Amino acid sequence: MLEMYINNNNTEFQKQQLWTAIIQTKQDGLDNEEIIQNVREALPDAMVSYAETVLKQIDFRTKLSRPVVEFNLEFLFQVIYESVIAGTNDDEILSICAEHCTLNQYEFVRYALEYIHLNRMPSQWELNNVYQKMIEIVSISPIESLFEYIESIKNIYLKQIGYKVVQENLYNLFLSNKGTGYFTDLANKSRDNFIKNYCCRTAVLVARATGKPLDLKVTGNGSILLKEPKYLNSEIANNEIINSNLLTMGQAGKLLVNTLEDFNINAKYVDAKNGPTFNRIRVKLGRGVSYKKVEDIGNDLVQQLGEELGLKVAPMVSVVPGGVVFDIPRLDRQFAYFRDYFTFDGEPDIYSVSIPGGVDVDGTYVEIPLYSDNVTHILGGGRTRGGKSQFEKAAILYLVRRYPPSVVRLALSDVKRVTFGKFDGLPHLVAPVARDAESTANLLDYLVEEMELRYQEFERHSSIETIAQYNSRFAPDCIMPRVICLIDECFDLLSDDNYCDRIETALMKLLAKAGGAGIHVLLYTQRPDKNVIDPLIRSNFPAKTAFVTTRPEDSCIILGDDKDKRAVYLLGYGDFLYKTTEVLRLQALYVADDEDPEYFQQLLLEAKNQNDPYTAWKSGLDFDEFVASLYGESSSNDNGKSKATTATKTKQSKTDFEGSFSFKVQLDEEARNSIMNLHQKGYKLDEIVKAVFNLSRQDGRSYKKFRNVVEEFLNNFKDGGEDDI
Repeated sequence: MLEMYINNNNTEFQKQQLWTAIIQTKQDGLDNEEIIQNVREALPDAMVSYAETVLKQIDFRTKLSRPVVEFNLEFLFQVIYESVIAGTNDDEILSICAEHCTLNQYEFVRYALEYIHLNRMPSQWELNNVYQKMIEIVSISPIESLFEYIESIKNIYLKQIGYKVVQENLYNLFLSNKGTGYFTDLANKSRDNFIKNYCCRTAVLVARATGKPLDLKVTGNGSILLKEPKYLNSEIANNEIINSNLLTMGQAGKLLVNTLEDFNINAKYVDAKNGPTFNRIRVKLGRGVSYKKVEDIGNDLVQQLGEELGLKVAPMVSVVPGGVVFDIPRLDRQFAYFRDYFTFDGEPDIYSVSIPGGVDVDGTYVEIPLYSDNVTHILGGGRTRGGKSQFEKAAILYLVRRYPPSVVRLALSDVKRVTFGKFDGLPHLVAPVARDAESTANLLDYLVEEMELRYQEFERHSSIETIAQYNSRFAPDCIMPRVICLIDECFDLLSDDNYCDRIETALMKLLAKAGGAGIHVLLYTQRPDKNVIDPLIRSNFPAKTAFVTTRPEDSCIILGDDKDKRAVYLLGYGDFLYKTTEVLRLQALYVADDEDPEYFQQLLLEAKNQNDPYTAWKSGLDFDEFVASLYGESSSNDNGKSKATTATKTKQSKTDFEGSFSFKVQLDEEARNSIMNLHQKGYKLDEIVKAVFNLSRQDGRSYKKFRNVVEEFLNNFKDGGEDDI
């Protein structure tokens, strides 16, 4: 059928005939591979490429050729996404959709294409290829050529690679003693606000190194002016920036209100605020207008006001006292740098241990008070590049630099092995950074034991129930240090079959009562669903930090509200929601350990060498000896100070008799009482064995032995028996 093309040199005629032939062969039942094979055998390579394009168009048309009036938007988005990944040209997709879709759906397709190009996750091959391309550009051309290449890229993940390459080259230029004017000129040559910011910060570093204060001014067209050097008052400068934007924000607010009127939503403009990440417009809805009418209007605003307000993604819409706020992402987004908010002068408040939260829309720094009953433990989640790691590093760096080891101790788990490793060796650590499920299970079991010993200490003093009361009575002569346990990416831990049960059991015990003893758990994950974190564990976190999520469902899970989908509208890179009794949107502090490693290392050195004038209360529980006791090993350093509680003995029994069926179980009074209490509360037999002996079905014959003993004990109790088992 294809032989006619061999002797015909008219390309357009060949294409027309090939199109007809492909349609006919598709109707005859041939699949795409068979058609391409026939074309490859009969025609030149150029026609093979054309045939592949025709098949893509036919497949795309086929998916949309359904006898329905309206396409489901999720289906339409999925078809468009698959076509983009397959390499179909945007013009081809739009041409086909213009033929088959309604006008509203065609508009949806246009925005869907832009969204996909902007947010899709590139393959590793594509990431490596773009990186190599950038390295080639800077090796043979000025850095301005790299700026132009980055500006031509739409995808945010590919742009991030470019930003890293820019930072590396700016650092090299900084070392080559370039002047401040050189970097401000570079800033003016780029239209990308991130690159402008990097260039300006490099200019500031040069000014600091040369001892010449720097004053930068941004003109209306976005260019950078280098003025005469003078010292700036940060508060005055901040007010000047806000005042210069009030008129623009006021106009944006009125435009927003007029647009809401077009949707039959009566509203009145109240005010506007400028934050580092987004601008917030507050309106007051008219009487009788429900918040639900504006709750999901974000995508409509992108369609209506995308060009006027620079909207590429839907703004977050929230209720605040006195109105509804629309958070409009800033095109010139700013980072909140850790070093700009702390000087670490003066003595720390040993009674009120806090960690950095972030900067709110007013530019106000917000801290997270771990001593508050509304915080105690924190659950955090969000997709990759959301800013979790930076938030965690800022918390650790602040704690070790602000507080001496007698006031704050750290227990860190990092299965990714790249986030917390640089904190190894600090005197604040109760143990080396845990890097796998086994060492994390040991660490959590140790904290459970430490918790029990602390409550035993409280019991020895009348009227003391919490660490706050203890330190209020005995500090500063004797301080019971708070222990912050920070676990990064718990998915790998809770999916480990060998240690999942141990980790879950320890977490449940710590979350239930460790807060009062001054032990705080900060748990972070990319996947917060019930298949990863048990709902019983999630429900015991009074505070939440939600970073940007991929799915609305993840936002609901992290925030503990099945209707709160706002985390899906966050902008990533440290933009997050902090929830206790209310919800705040904050920009997390950026540690910049990659941009300014000298400052980061300086703080670590100061943390190691800081003066510690306090005397810490000690439980006498040594971590190495405790771990040795878990596995039935003797320690040459055992001085009798560490006394194992019932929990330790149970774990040791489990290890000593693992795989053996010849041992006899003796239930002490505490175990009997625990079993009876759980039984009376309605716990099943399996749940009782797990709670009391930390054993599950995965423990094989040991589990069966303990289960039989518990079952026999309960049966004897029902029958009135009182003999020991």
